[in-house]
Amino acid sequence: MKTDARGYLIATYKGDYLTGYQISRATNPFASICGKVCGAPCEAACRRKKVDETLSIRNVKGFLTSQYGPECGDLFTPLTYSTVRGSHHPSLTGKTVGIIGGGVAGYTCAHDLARLGHRVTIFEKEYISGGMLVQGVPLNRLSRAVVQSEIDSILQYKHIEVIHNCEVGKDISFHEIKNKYDAVFIAVGLAVGRILPMENANHPNVYSGLKFLLDFNFHRPWDLSNKKSIVIGGGDVALDVARSALRCKSPLVELCCVEREHLGEMRGSRDEREGGRREGVIINDGWGPLKFEIVDGKMKGLWVQKVKRVMDDQGRFNPEYFDDKRLLEGDCVFMAVGQTSDLNFLDQSGVEIDRGIIKNDKITRATNLEGVYVGGDVALGPKLFIDGIQSGSEAALAIDAYLTKTALKQPYRILQFSEIEDYDRSNHYLLRPKIDREELYVNVVTDPQKNSTVEYPEEIAKNEGARCLECHIHPTFEGSICILCGGCVDVCPSYCLSMKSIDRIMGGAEVEFLLDQEFGKGERKTKKGSVMLFDPLKCIRCGMCAIKCPTGSCKMSVNSFNDVYIESVVK
Repeated sequence: MKTDARGYLIATYKGDYLTGYQISRATNPFASICGKVCGAPCEAACRRKKVDETLSIRNVKGFLTSQYGPECGDLFTPLTYSTVRGSHHPSLTGKTVGIIGGGVAGYTCAHDLARLGHRVTIFEKEYISGGMLVQGVPLNRLSRAVVQSEIDSILQYKHIEVIHNCEVGKDISFHEIKNKYDAVFIAVGLAVGRILPMENANHPNVYSGLKFLLDFNFHRPWDLSNKKSIVIGGGDVALDVARSALRCKSPLVELCCVEREHLGEMRGSRDEREGGRREGVIINDGWGPLKFEIVDGKMKGLWVQKVKRVMDDQGRFNPEYFDDKRLLEGDCVFMAVGQTSDLNFLDQSGVEIDRGIIKNDKITRATNLEGVYVGGDVALGPKLFIDGIQSGSEAALAIDAYLTKTALKQPYRILQFSEIEDYDRSNHYLLRPKIDREELYVNVVTDPQKNSTVEYPEEIAKNEGARCLECHIHPTFEGSICILCGGCVDVCPSYCLSMKSIDRIMGGAEVEFLLDQEFGKGERKTKKGSVMLFDPLKCIRCGMCAIKCPTGSCKMSVNSFNDVYIESVVK
């Protein structure tokens, strides 16, 4: 989504929380959700981890949305902060779009299309919208009031209509929708759990983890009070199943997965694993399912085998095992090993499907069928909520181009650079420790819906913002006045600078082009000349290089940007 995480972190540190929220909401109509349960790919990319620990970007966003998000009661104002194309007071175009699926991809696409003036109808199978936000994420991890407030905010566009309890293929056909609307967007998600092809997998006590979660989240909890539970899988869904089983009064919950936690192979987030352990889930990582133990027709447990390695030499998922085996005793087994979708409603439609995923263009999200687009997990495979949100925006741009018969307009970021006069930053920001969100004790049996996570208070949110390395600031060099003293290199505490003669510089065509531009071609490598190499991944923006420079050749510069939409050719 190209959300400016750096921007809202710095705004938070400065105490400008409204600006911080505006930045977080700019391209993302589900900012509040992402402040609660996002997988936080921004944190995985954060350069602070090179110093100590990554910033808690998601938690800071959670603080900001709790101040100004639609959950605070004002549903309309957050719409005005959007920077995607269109307006919060658009003129209607007369064009119509049918959206199948009311999850984050479907609602994001509806939001962006509504801003452009297109009339939208969402067809949702369940009695409430939200997709996996309400069907998959447990009640205790995500407030349904927050989910509903973000949906209600989007529905402030009165030219968005939602039809609940309407299953496409049963209550209305895909053919009818395609004929009625000028374009169609499919975002049905992957709401069907996969079952491993193991012997006795059809035993009545082997269940789909997703089906169990759906019932739990729709207030139809199973009674597991006399059943020891086993969960197969190592992702967040598996942890959600395990923690929900405890809330259904299961006296013992064990999870097994082939992935090994200490090697970073488990796909589930650290928060989920720590939360599961805190509540009582026993995690058997590095143990793969072998066979069920069934005695006189009754489930007695699952035999597991110790994993030697998960991937083969070609990097493909192909587990190998040691001879070690052991029995996990249990009365029921939940599988959370993958997801697929029920796409029977597309039979005879002509839409191309490959192994449960609808084929689509990676830029426009167009299918092979004219006027039909797709987004979310059914287009991408199992991904994060933010990926589904982005695919909805991508499809909306392409749908608009299709409806208006104009060139596709895609987002483009224009960078601008300027020098900082008298740059001076204390290194105290490097000494600030990361502070995690507080977790409260919860009795999972007596209070199964209580969320144990405490949002950041103001002081800690500002502390996290202050830990930002401010990666938009960096040293720049004016070669014509540099005296090659090397002081900047010597003083650099993170060794991110190095000076090399040009005959020692090697690289591809881009590097050669830059050297030719600066030094000329032909005999340039025999000339005297030097190049300053800068590693932005190591730089901590302390400014000591600029302070040390005796000639002013080295300065600290800042980049800013403007987001615009530029035309490209629709494929």
